[in-house]
Amino acid sequence: MIDPLARPPIGPHTLKPHDDEHARQGDSGYLSRFLQEVAGFYQSADARRFAWGAARLLPDFTFTRTRARLLSMVGCDVQPGTGVFGYVDLIGPPGSAATLSIGSGSIIAPGATFCLDAPITIGKNVSIGPRVMLYTATHPLGSADRRMQLYIAPRPIVIEDGVWVGLAAMILAGVRLGRGCVVAAGAVVTTDVPPNALVAGNPATIVEQLPR
Repeated sequence: MIDPLARPPIGPHTLKPHDDEHARQGDSGYLSRFLQEVAGFYQSADARRFAWGAARLLPDFTFTRTRARLLSMVGCDVQPGTGVFGYVDLIGPPGSAATLSIGSGSIIAPGATFCLDAPITIGKNVSIGPRVMLYTATHPLGSADRRMQLYIAPRPIVIEDGVWVGLAAMILAGVRLGRGCVVAAGAVVTTDVPPNALVAGNPATIVEQLPR
């Protein structure tokens, strides 16, 4: 009986003698191309991104001002008084860090993700919870042969002053969060949220109007 979890017969003994040289040449070609791609990446990569990557080594909820300064070094517009409480992922093409703007008094919790195919603007005194995702990239809807078109149609995200975005919420492309609104934990926000509204659910809907 064949064990479906058993390893397949992989190794030199599985090759025919005349196949061995071709396999070695093929492996060498793949390795050479891989090394060329790696070398090209490091030549074009921004050293500041590597400096930000080193911030992963810092314990969460420490060095909040240092992280904010590192984000500024990467190219983000980070105003004084911003606290970054853990490592955050910056996703986007080269130079896209400059499209992230964070106002003074805002706090960014560990594990947040910023997709910067389009600008993300965060106002003053905004709280971004752990593992929040702000994703500006989307794809047009295609035919039944391929529903997701391969090219990106990015749209900016704007978060106005005083907003609180809860744990693991997701803010999708083109959304504006109005001043003083609250996004509940785990909510998926697909449309604009008016000021001073509490939204929850997937898709997020207004569940309460908060006092001004």
